[in-house]
Amino acid sequence: MTKRCFETPIEVKYREVDAMGHVGSAVYYDYLQHAYLSFMHALLDMPPTEKLPHIMVKTACEYIRPAHYGDRLKICSSVTRFGSKSFDLEYLMMLDNNGNAIVAKGYSTHVMFDYSNNASLPVPEEFKAKVERFQGAL
Repeated sequence: MTKRCFETPIEVKYREVDAMGHVGSAVYYDYLQHAYLSFMHALLDMPPTEKLPHIMVKTACEYIRPAHYGDRLKICSSVTRFGSKSFDLEYLMMLDNNGNAIVAKGYSTHVMFDYSNNASLPVPEEFKAKVERFQGAL
């Protein structure tokens, strides 16, 4: 079975590029977070005004090739691992207007969280099932 990802479109703005004309390294983290929030709010059918039941605890990004002002990116997000209280996502950031060439790969780890008790929680089976139904595979 083919794994499905959640696609988030991004158009590179002028203010996001550095003196070399490339998207600045820190901007990719904004893209990653936007893709994560878009994916999870859609998956859980929650409005963006509600807090997600998990928190981001770790991120990383590999830069492969530059993106420039005016480029249209497509971020393909997918869950890659479930732990007892956490899960990981991968983000493939691709040039949507250039044969889907990968410009960066991002990674994040999230922990299920109970805000009222300020404590982590086990990953619910219902959440795992929603991810697996959407993606088809991990």
